[in-house]
Amino acid sequence: MAFIAGCKKYAIIPSLKDPAYIRVFNDLNNPVDVFHSQQAAPFLTFLMDPKTDGAGIPNDAAVIGDALGTRQLFSLSYPINEANSSTGDQLIGYVNGSYILEPPVLYPVNHEYPGNAPVLSASFINGFDLSAWAQAPSGKHRIMFVVRPQNAVGFKDLSTAQRGNILLDTTVNFEKGEVYTLEVTSRDLDNNKYGLYIRQEQFIHQSFQADKVYVGFTNLSGKTPIAGQYGSGFFFWDKININYSYNILNDAISNATYFSYNPYPGYDNNYYTTLNTKMDTDIPYLTLPLLPESSFFYQALIRTYSPVPLSNPANYQGSLPYFSFVLSNADSPVSNPNTFPVETFRLDCSADPNTINNYDTRNSSVTNYTPNLNLVVNTGNTYHVYGTLNIMEIVYDRVYLMQVQRGFNEIPKN
Repeated sequence: MAFIAGCKKYAIIPSLKDPAYIRVFNDLNNPVDVFHSQQAAPFLTFLMDPKTDGAGIPNDAAVIGDALGTRQLFSLSYPINEANSSTGDQLIGYVNGSYILEPPVLYPVNHEYPGNAPVLSASFINGFDLSAWAQAPSGKHRIMFVVRPQNAVGFKDLSTAQRGNILLDTTVNFEKGEVYTLEVTSRDLDNNKYGLYIRQEQFIHQSFQADKVYVGFTNLSGKTPIAGQYGSGFFFWDKININYSYNILNDAISNATYFSYNPYPGYDNNYYTTLNTKMDTDIPYLTLPLLPESSFFYQALIRTYSPVPLSNPANYQGSLPYFSFVLSNADSPVSNPNTFPVETFRLDCSADPNTINNYDTRNSSVTNYTPNLNLVVNTGNTYHVYGTLNIMEIVYDRVYLMQVQRGFNEIPKN
């Protein structure tokens, strides 16, 4: 009994006085290729307040977020085992009509910091569950990112040359009680220029209605690569128009093999905004309706999410209400974004959030879909639907969704 009582998984972490809260993403998603043979590999170590040797090479730090791989397409505001999706056959793609299984990854990969690291975190702030943000001492800190090899060797055991491959080195100031999202971004892939995007989240100071869904966009793309300028691959534009619709199922027409959607009244291809600049940290939120719970059921059964990827949308689309956004080139406006010319990109928020990150993010058919923005919760064998706050981050050729969910201090009730 004495032996059992003395066991513990982690040492007790001392409390912080007047902490700030930080979350770190690696937005580098372009693999090294013939166009960018000198660019940084998208695999990093995050260091806060690094300790360096006489030559200025980091060998330790107050905080180490190691093996930081490219972020996942979908992230929540609370940790769901992000840091353990690193072994085995994990990425499923859909290429030329066939499903493929990616080879196993034999080294640790953390898709964000803190992920599931044993650290003190934020809890409920302004009614939101923000436990995916780690507590950090407020005040000034030196922040460093190091490009590291993709292997199972911990940062402190890497060679001096490997630890010295510093991508970014800067100083930031964290105010007590504030929530920060830090993201490593590429500013110019062709010329190997990178930067640290820091967003002090304002949603903790804003008022939101419980019966609404909120969505904001920001463009974190750098300069369009040469490959995109010559038509080799898709990249988002410098200025982006955004239109939106809310799609609901027409049960009178739909059947087991074909689903027909109609726009919800007043939400058919509405203009939302134009993103004229990049790296904006002030995000305005579009307010969208939360439909009655009856809209999410059919004959007392919960409707279904869309699968990902949608190999044959005519046969199976899912049946839940969903929002869709059409992004188009503001410098080459189109009269009707729904015609989908080359200069538009449709993003359907209809996928099952439990599966979106299991697919190969390099597969273009996956990047056009993101999880449903309505939160469906099953408690006590009863489903309830809740609104969420969502931040869409555009990075070169894909859209990342960070969904902020309301904190439940008790079992949610309708």
